[in-house]
Parts: sequence; C-alpha cells; structure tokens
Amino acid sequence: MPSGQAFPMMWCWLAAVLAWLPAVAAASPVPPESLKVLKARCLECHDASSQKGGFNLEALISSGVSADPSKAREFRRWIRVLDAARHGEMPPKSRDRLTEAEKNGLTRSLNASLMEAERAAMAGKGRTSLRRLTRIEYENTLRDLFGMPGIPLQAMLPPDGTAGGFDRNSEALSISHVNLAKYLEAADFTLDLAIATRPEAPKSRTTRTSLLNRGGQAPYLSMQGDCVLLREGKPDPSYPPAGKHRHIDQGAHEAMGIYQTDSSVGVFRREDESVNYYFRGHTTIYPGMYKIRASTWAFQWDKGQVLPARGTEALRLAAVQLTSDGRGGQHPNRTLAYLDAP
Repeated sequence: MPSGQAFPMMWCWLAAVLAWLPAVAAASPVPPESLKVLKARCLECHDASSQKGGFNLEALISSGVSADPSKAREFRRWIRVLDAARHGEMPPKSRDRLTEAEKNGLTRSLNASLMEAERAAMAGKGRTSLRRLTRIEYENTLRDLFGMPGIPLQAMLPPDGTAGGFDRNSEALSISHVNLAKYLEAADFTLDLAIATRPEAPKSRTTRTSLLNRGGQAPYLSMQGDCVLLREGKPDPSYPPAGKHRHIDQGAHEAMGIYQTDSSVGVFRREDESVNYYFRGHTTIYPGMYKIRASTWAFQWDKGQVLPARGTEALRLAAVQLTSDGRGGQHPNRTLAYLDAP
C-alpha cells in the first residue's frame, strides 16, 4: 500500500486522541439579582440543613455556574432551578409565589449565566469534536479506496458505542488497543483480497442454479407442500404438487431428480426468521465483479391452478458472506437489490 493511503486511518486515530483533550470552562458566578431572589425565597427549604427533596441549593450557589465537564451534575442542577422558576413549580403553592418581576429577573439573568458558561465551553472544544470513524464509515472508506464495493468488514469490528442516542457522537467513539487491532485486521483482510495472488486471472464461467438446489431450505419446503414446481406457467406434470410426491423422504425426491430439474420454483411462504431461500449452486471464491441474472414473477395458486397475481410483488436479492469454515447458520448478508415480480 502506498504510504499516502494510510492517512485516513492515521488521521482518525489522531482525531480520537484530540477528542479526549478536555475543554474546561471557568466558573461563571451567579448573577447578583438571581442570587438575591434565590437566597430570599428558596434557601429556607433548600439550604444545607433542610435539603427538601434532596436538593441542596446552598452548596450549588457556592459552586457557581460552570460548564466544566467535571461539574456536569451541577450544571444540570442549575438547569433544574431555571426550569422550576420558569414554569412556576417553585416556590410551592403553600409558599409566597414569586412576583412577575422576580420571576422574569431570575429566569433572564440565570439563563444568561448558563448560556455564557456553555458558550465558554464550546469556544474551548468546538461545536463538533474530532473523532475516529465508525465501523460503517471505515468499511465505506476502504470500499472506496480499493474499488471493492462488496467487501464486508462491519462484522469484523467491535460495535460502536452511543451517546445521546447517536452512534457518531465523539463521546461514544473511544478507541482502545482492541479497536486498533481489529481495524488493522480489517485493513489486512482488505489488502489480501485486493492483491492478486495468481499469475493469471481465473477463467470466467457461467453457472445456472435453481432455488430447489440441494442444501437449501426450498427442497425441504417442497416436501411439506410449501413449494410447487412450474413449467411454462403451469404445474410441472413430471412433479405434481400433491399425491404420492408429497411427504415422501428426501432420498425419494433425489431419485426422482427433483433437485436437478430446470422447473421454476413457486413458493408460498414469505421470508422470515425461520425461512431463508438460498441459491447454493455457486460459491464465490475469487474476489471480483460478478454478473447475476434472476428471473422472477408472481402468481396466485388456487387448488392446483396458476392464476394471475393480485399485482406486482417484491423480493430481496442478497449475497451471503460465509464466515469461518462456512458451516452453520447466521452468516451475514448484504442486500444487492429489491426486485419487482410482475
């Protein structure tokens, strides 16, 4: 890899380090007019000895208003004070209420002090912190760099954290030796696929496969009556959907040649967590560009008759990425296209 291609990853590491540098805002004192109202109308119930509702306003006043990250709890408590005064929640109805002038003066001056503290914090660290790439962004970056739009990397990388409900928040995108190791493994994996290992390109060939190939779920569903074989838009006379061909074992189906037929396969079950229809007649070994052609159409089934469909149906065509030695299930898949079935 040319050295210049490593820059995006190096920059994201540097960004993560820079994002960790704390921005400390100096404490902004409580405005005198706000302090006067708070001491006169609130400290009786919320001083250090009373602390009604578990709220110690006396200690909060002494700490001042600050957006210092180490004082995030105090900053949230000042917002509670502002909201309580603004919405008339405090003082309680059993006490003398704030006059309109007191309420407006308190909320205006306290809001200005909180805004000033927050602006000071933003000036120190910027509105958007530098951060590392998420695993989705990292996958897309390597895909673009190497012109390999189908390479799957997300499953190889640790899940990203969230902060405030967002997974691209710099506070959630910390970086550790585990992240670094996995990102490097993903880069090595990409290079292994991008570098040719044969003196000659593999020869291209065409493979025709049916949904009823061996190893998929469609053969088992056909034995349960959830699939039907069709030819020229009608039930295939060689493989009727009922009678002696139903509920017989797999060996009998194989002897009949059902799994080698070129008939169309009509399915009556939607894809769900328990059913996935796989074309397993081909497994891609060499990375490259492959052309896929699929033929699909919709129909209605009425007691052995093929009738026109209610309208255009839809289906999803996906590529399954085999992991480890390829055995077992739950392999990740990537949607290639959504197709109309006219």
